[in-house]
Amino acid sequence: MKSQQEIKEIIARINQGTASKDEIRQFQLWYNSFDDSQTEVDSDVTLVELQQKHWENINNRIAPVKMKQIQWLWKVAAAIVLFSAAVAWIWLNQQSDVDKPIFRSAVLITDDTGQSEEISGDLKDFLDTANYMDLRNYKSLSSLATGKGEFTKAILPDGTKVTLNVGSKISLSPDYASSSQRTISLEGEAYFEVTTIPGRSFVVTTSDQQIKVLGTKFNVKAYADLEKTITTLHEGKIELTNGRQSLILKPNDMVLNTDGSFIREKLTRSDKEAWRNLDFEFDNESIKSVLDQLSSWYGFEVVYQTSIPNQHISGKIANGSKTADVLEIMKNLTNGNFQLKGNLLYVTFANN
Repeated sequence: MKSQQEIKEIIARINQGTASKDEIRQFQLWYNSFDDSQTEVDSDVTLVELQQKHWENINNRIAPVKMKQIQWLWKVAAAIVLFSAAVAWIWLNQQSDVDKPIFRSAVLITDDTGQSEEISGDLKDFLDTANYMDLRNYKSLSSLATGKGEFTKAILPDGTKVTLNVGSKISLSPDYASSSQRTISLEGEAYFEVTTIPGRSFVVTTSDQQIKVLGTKFNVKAYADLEKTITTLHEGKIELTNGRQSLILKPNDMVLNTDGSFIREKLTRSDKEAWRNLDFEFDNESIKSVLDQLSSWYGFEVVYQTSIPNQHISGKIANGSKTADVLEIMKNLTNGNFQLKGNLLYVTFANN
C-alpha cells in the first residue's frame, strides 16, 4: 500500500492531469480500502472507510475528539468522496475517448431533389482496394460528402471510381449523366479513377483550377483552408489550368498551385496519398495547416491561445494512432503544448 506522501503526490499529479493510468488505479484502490495503517487521512484517524455503506462504522473507528474536530473530519471525508467521484468520472470519460472508434466509413448522398441519406459501412471495406460502394443505379445523384473522421469509396453512375478524404465533397453537374463533358466540383481531397467514355471528357473543378482528363488516375487536394492545391497524376494524362497557366501532366507529376502559380515536382514516394490507407502524412506544411487537417480527421476544434510559429513541419501518423499519441507527436514536432478537453484542443506555443 502506498504511503501518505506517495498518495499525496499521486493526487497532485491527478490535479495536474499528468497521472498515469496505473497511478489513477492505485488511487482508486487506496480510496476503496483505507485498510493500511501506513495510509492516514488525518492524525486523529487510523482506519477509515469512505464508502457510503460504511458511514456508520466511521464513528466507531474514530477516537473520541472534540465535536469541532469531528465536524471537520466529516467535511474532509465528504470532500475526498466528491474528489474521488470526480476522478472516476474523468478517468471513465478518458477511457471512453480512447476506446471509441476514431474513423468510420460513411458518406452523405444527396440527389437532385435535395433528398439526402447517409450510407455507412465497415472501415475494413474502405481499406479493401477492391471494395467500393456501387452508385451506378443512382441516376439522379447530385453530391457525396464526408464529415470529420469519415472516409468513403464509391463508383459513380458513369463507372468512375472516387475515394473521398475526411471533410470532403464532390458535386456532379446536373447533366453529368448525358453531357459530352462530365463535370465534378471538388471541395477537400479526392482520388479519381476515371472511366473512359469515347466522346465524353471528364473535368474536375476546384476553387482555383480545372483539370481535364480522358481516362486516368489522379489525386486532388483542395481544402479551403490549405495554403495550396496539390494535384498528383498516377496514370494517363491531364490538362491543368487556372486561368493564367496551363500544364500537361505526365505520370508521377505533382503540381502545387500557390497564389495562382503552378510549381511542378516529381513524386518521390509511391504512397504520396497515404490517407487512402488511413495514414496521415504531411510534407513541409505549416503548423496551422497540419492542425486544421488533423481537426477534420480526429474531430476536435482547435483553439489557439498564442500566435502560431511561422514553421513548416513534415511527418507521418500511422493508421490506428490514438488521439493522445497524435498530440504527443505534434508536441515533439512543434514544441507546443496541446490539451484536449472534450472536443476542444487548446494549443499554446512558447515565446509567442
